[in-house]
Amino acid sequence: MRRLWLWMLALALVAVGCSSKMEAKKKAATNAPMMVNCPSDITWDITNSAKVCRFACYVGNFKGKKMLIYEVEVRNVSSQPKRFRVQIVNPEGKSVGGLIPRKGKPPVLKPGEAKSFKYPVKGYLEIPKKLEVYVMELK
Repeated sequence: MRRLWLWMLALALVAVGCSSKMEAKKKAATNAPMMVNCPSDITWDITNSAKVCRFACYVGNFKGKKMLIYEVEVRNVSSQPKRFRVQIVNPEGKSVGGLIPRKGKPPVLKPGEAKSFKYPVKGYLEIPKKLEVYVMELK
């Protein structure tokens, strides 16, 4: 009897784990970026109040030096002015990030407004195989 109870508990835990993974995939699918120009395998975590309109990664010149560059364009899809934090995480190396918009009085994106920004990664000349991109709403 005890063994049967343990098996039922294990099945319930597996079912809960699978459903939470499916919810995460649904969120990623509904908030997926419109245009991606990057060969990396990217995991997205985007707040519901933002939409990534464009994401690109390439090796190019920034302030006269050759380096890896990420370009991100974020749109405010909420009904309130918002400011966002973008973090681009390379699990094998250097990560970068910042605020969108960077400046302003007040520093927010109005509803429907989009802003892009370039994030250079000094010392890197190769596009990573995997990336994690987080777009969070600042309160």
